Amino acid sequence: MTSYFAQMVDFVGAHPQLSFVAVFLLALSEAVPVIGTMVPGSTLIVAISALATTAGITPWALLGAAMAGAIVGDGFSFWLGHRFHRRILRGWPLNRFPRMIERSSQFIEKFGAASVFLARFMAIVRAFVPLAAGIARMSSRQFYLANILSALIWAPIHIFPGVLVGLAMPLGGVHAPELTLAAVGILILAWIAWSMIKRRAIAIVSPAGQLSLGSSRGNSGPPPRDRRPSSAG
Repeated sequence: MTSYFAQMVDFVGAHPQLSFVAVFLLALSEAVPVIGTMVPGSTLIVAISALATTAGITPWALLGAAMAGAIVGDGFSFWLGHRFHRRILRGWPLNRFPRMIERSSQFIEKFGAASVFLARFMAIVRAFVPLAAGIARMSSRQFYLANILSALIWAPIHIFPGVLVGLAMPLGGVHAPELTLAAVGILILAWIAWSMIKRRAIAIVSPAGQLSLGSSRGNSGPPPRDRRPSSAG
C-alpha cells in the first residue's frame, strides 16, 4: 500500500493541476470511518503541497481545498450517523470496529460538541467521532461550528509545512539541496513534536481503562447500597 501512495504522489507531481483535487479528497478521507484509519492523508497532503508549490500552484488554493475537504468529510460522516442511526453499525465494515465506536461515543459523552473539534487532531478517534456524533443526535449547529473551526486550524498545519519545503527549492539556487534538507529536517522535528502533543492529549482525555460508556460517569467503586430501613414484620 505504501508503494501505491508513493505512485499517487508521483502522479500528482507530474500533473500539478490535479493537486487541488488530491488535497480535497485526502482531507475528506481523514474523516471517513475506516478509510480514515488506512489512508495517511496528513503525510500525503504535506508531500503534495510541496510538489504543487514548486510547480507554481498558489498555496491559498491548496489551503482552501484542504479546508473544504475536511469540512465535507466530517459533514458526510455526521450525515451518515444522523440518517441511519445505529443501524449503520451493524453492517460491514463498521461492525468490525466496535471498540472504536464505543470509544468515540465515550469521547462525545465526556466533551460534548468540543469532541468534534478535538478529534480532528487525534488519529485514534478522528475517523469515527463525526459518525458517532450523528448517531448521538448532536445538534447540527453545534457540530458544524466545531467542524468548521477545527478545519480552519487543521488545514494550515498540513498545508504550510509542505509549502515551505516547496519554496526552499527554487529560492535556494545552488544551495537548494541544503535548504531543502534543512526544511525537511525542520518539518520532521515539527511533526515529531506535534505527534508527541497529540499522544499526550490522548493520554489526558482517554485514560487507560475507560473504554466503556459507563466509566465516563467518573464514579469509582461500587454503587451505594440502599440504606432504607427494613420494615418491621
